[in-house]
Amino acid sequence: MQWRKKYTRPLRCGQPRPRAFFPSAALQRMARYLCVVLAAVLVPNFAEGQARTWTYSADAEKIFGNALEAYRQGRFDEAINHLRQLAEFPLNQRSSAGQFLLGKSLYRLGHFAEAIDAALVLQRRFPISRYLPNARLLIGDSFFNSKHHKEAASQYGRLLATQAPLGIQAQAAERLAAMAWNGQIKERELLRLRQAVGAGRLREALLYGRARWYQRLGWQEKTAAARQTYRDSVANGIFAPLAAVWGGGQSASHPRADSESPRLGLLLPVTGPYRRIGEELREGVQLANREAGSPFELVVADTGVDYGNLPIGTDRGGDVSESSASGLLRVAYGAQQLLDQGVVAIVGPLFSSSSVVAATVAGRAGVPLLVPLAQQSGLDSLGHSVFQLSTVPKTQARLLGEYATLVLGLEQLVIISPLSDYGWDFTREFTHIAERNGGQIAHSDWYVPNKTKDFRLVFEEIRAAGLALIPPPDTLEVVAEEPTEDKFIDTIDGVVVVVESFADAKTIAPQVHFHRLQTQVLGNDFWWDPEAIQQMRPGERKNFDGVIFVSARQAESAAARSFVSTFRKQFRRNPHYAAAGYDATHLLIDGWEQGHRDPTALVEWLTTVRFYKGASGVISLSPDVRSNSALTLLKIERDKVRSLGTGDLPKMGAVE
Repeated sequence: MQWRKKYTRPLRCGQPRPRAFFPSAALQRMARYLCVVLAAVLVPNFAEGQARTWTYSADAEKIFGNALEAYRQGRFDEAINHLRQLAEFPLNQRSSAGQFLLGKSLYRLGHFAEAIDAALVLQRRFPISRYLPNARLLIGDSFFNSKHHKEAASQYGRLLATQAPLGIQAQAAERLAAMAWNGQIKERELLRLRQAVGAGRLREALLYGRARWYQRLGWQEKTAAARQTYRDSVANGIFAPLAAVWGGGQSASHPRADSESPRLGLLLPVTGPYRRIGEELREGVQLANREAGSPFELVVADTGVDYGNLPIGTDRGGDVSESSASGLLRVAYGAQQLLDQGVVAIVGPLFSSSSVVAATVAGRAGVPLLVPLAQQSGLDSLGHSVFQLSTVPKTQARLLGEYATLVLGLEQLVIISPLSDYGWDFTREFTHIAERNGGQIAHSDWYVPNKTKDFRLVFEEIRAAGLALIPPPDTLEVVAEEPTEDKFIDTIDGVVVVVESFADAKTIAPQVHFHRLQTQVLGNDFWWDPEAIQQMRPGERKNFDGVIFVSARQAESAAARSFVSTFRKQFRRNPHYAAAGYDATHLLIDGWEQGHRDPTALVEWLTTVRFYKGASGVISLSPDVRSNSALTLLKIERDKVRSLGTGDLPKMGAVE
């Protein structure tokens, strides 16, 4: 141990180390050889086999493909199931990609903490994965949606401070810009970001990110101004290659092919939780516009919000608050932005509450607003230029009530409705029509749409109402008593089941047969979902046989078949909402081509539309009622629907 003590004192500068401290040349060569061998063994293990130790698996490729397809179609729970199955495989060519997609799927379901955990697992298990920058962006977005703005800004800043792909850095810049201009990043955090990223680089990122965000929102004038500010303030910046595609200030995604082209505004969610619906409606609009030779320039105002509810500040009346950015203020501001850009008409928005705001703004300007999906009664009363392409519940209930009582002769009726404005409007109008025509509502009940799953008590009360309608037996006749629970109830002539989604129809339909009700089931438009019915078992499909429902669709529509075929070829999937956007655009194109070339003329022309056969169904509008009044009655038979005919009329007894 003496040699240790002898050489443990510190050496002075310039003093040579004792020769005995160095190994021999042979030992040095041996050490270098061992380092090479250990590196060859340990590095692949450290990276968990990404470089050389993973094994190709055809089964893993198939499972990952199924997960990716489910993710693209919005079936995130199904995607997660596939990806967790994939995680049980030995390391393979899809291990890191599957881990990242798992985090994305959890994020899309709103499970932000679990999404962060999945991204951290990716970072830990796959330290050389090409998805690491994407995982950090996912962590930042998940932190933001969890209201941890400081942590989110830190993740975005780290992307800007590293050699991440330029496209991902651009996304991080966009998010930081939106947060900074809305005061969600405090000055202290901005100081930390400047220190971590660099003051010049952060300034450029914020300028570029703001222009990018405005472009996403479709605010073209603000986009052009923000782009010019970036050009004037930054020379040869990191985002210069992306800024170069801006050209002369026009949006790369919305080029003006002709300065005289009329503009059609789209007030739809491009971001946020409902963006899939908005995107599909926009695809329907684009398809119709292309088929007609692109007569309109399409301008989009985003009513959704990206990354959950990330707002963006404006100079119109101050900043849009976080709580309102995904709500009505965004709709109002988006509608006004479209009007400021000179649109001749607007298609959108999605929901009834948003449509109320948009209708007020558009009605005041006299610009036609075509609402594709909302079914709130009374929207057309908010302005003479507002048109609903969907039928409102009162119109549906009126036709169904007339048919049930006057045509089918049903007298004792039961109504099951969702506890919502839609259900209330439908029930009130159906009850009014039925009672006016001599029918009686034997029982009425409510449920919470998309949440109530147990309808046992509802149908027990319906059975009790049916039993009460059975006339007492003749006192002179001896009748064996049948247990009450075993009796088939035939005293209720019809059960009206109002639903707001096919899922509720699927839950309620079997209950009619299970509770031994011999009755006619009547419903509204949401009872028919051909894809969902085809995926059901044969026994489940029988529960839908014979259901009569009111709809704007046609049983055999050439327009619908042609649209579905074209849409599938263009977008490689089945349409669900696109037909409404397609029809709205074709109506406006028809009016424009017939010479009605300003908003006022288009409004007047739309009031003359009668029985227009569109892809989503028949559309009829009028000066008095600007909601679609074209309805028909359809019947489900053997997994298909058909129009009602004389064979569906009740048998008439012989006159004595």
